Amino acid sequence: MATIDKPSPQTDLEEVCRLIAEGKKVTDPDLLKRIQERSEQATREVFEKHGLLDVAVDLIREGRDEE
Repeated sequence: MATIDKPSPQTDLEEVCRLIAEGKKVTDPDLLKRIQERSEQATREVFEKHGLLDVAVDLIREGRDEE
């Protein structure tokens, strides 16, 4: 049984950029699934390395205090 290689993240990025440049939406379910899987993996890796990053509260407070 032959294995089918998934397109690289760079290839997927180029496809998304091409579609956006043409004013089209990303509708390919396989492409959307790969994007979601990579996004979830990156989120897990950042959480494992740095823990919960609650930067929004600090940014909101900074913006409020500057006024």
